[in-house]
Amino acid sequence: MLDPSESPDAPKVLRFSTARIPVGHRVEHWESHNAKALIGLDIRTIENTPLVAEEVNLHFPAMRFARVKGSSQVVERSEQFIAEHPTGDVAMFFALGGEAFFYHPTGMILLKPGQAVLYDADRPFLRGFAAGLRELVLTIPREEYIRLSHGASLKEPVIFEFSSPTGLDPAAAGLASLINSALDRRELDPQQVEQEAFGLVEQLLARARGTSSAYRLARDVIERRFNSPGLSRADVASAVGVSERQLTRLFAAHDESFAERLLAHRLQAAEALLVSNTEAATPISEIAARCGFSSQAHFSRAFKAHTGVTPSELRRAGTA
Repeated sequence: MLDPSESPDAPKVLRFSTARIPVGHRVEHWESHNAKALIGLDIRTIENTPLVAEEVNLHFPAMRFARVKGSSQVVERSEQFIAEHPTGDVAMFFALGGEAFFYHPTGMILLKPGQAVLYDADRPFLRGFAAGLRELVLTIPREEYIRLSHGASLKEPVIFEFSSPTGLDPAAAGLASLINSALDRRELDPQQVEQEAFGLVEQLLARARGTSSAYRLARDVIERRFNSPGLSRADVASAVGVSERQLTRLFAAHDESFAERLLAHRLQAAEALLVSNTEAATPISEIAARCGFSSQAHFSRAFKAHTGVTPSELRRAGTA
């Protein structure tokens, strides 16, 4: 399962696959590998089908690269888990395939292919992949992040576009390409690759500090306030400083509407709560209310239309 590179001059290479692991032991081996090779995670499947997963890791002196592929699953780092398994790292996840929700203490993000999320791995989060995952991952020591960001805090996740028809961040695209190519190359200069990655991360963070687009601000408002049942288009437009008509055009330029974005956040937040171990005893009516739905009936209808299953069915599948 682990296949370290034998060359002393090369970065350390690790490979993992569930292919030859008995079905009943796959999750624990998957957790063990990630704890050693990338980031410690509390992992569980959300269906009765066996876990299928594989990962390639590349370890540099400071950074770690990974390419991950797996079937449907939920991964979590709760406050208690973080206290027991701190990483000291900042992580960046590049979604290559499959939509995923990213639930954090102040909101929820729906991550689509072509988007990357940057987050402190020692802050609580829960990620869910209903249709499986394909992604690239970069981890960087927190002290290096502080140096590259010139002391900027990272209390909330930051989203970047690295492959999108509506535009992309050149540094994010370059970083994804570098990680992908490094994982495929048999020979490389570890110092050169790591220094190139550091440079791209610094460019990325500089652009993030200067970003103030109305669309990003509108998304931020929804992420912070989606749990308010009365949140309206007018409220968000006012918070962003644009008219309702302008707000409508902002979302239309990204092939969505305000109502679609708001509903997606509410449903994905509810999905995260329904599969969370810490919320197992929380009534579904309370989860609906906490996610901004005015009634459980409305929530149940919208949830089934979006996911194909009822909230109760998803909860049972997550604990099976």
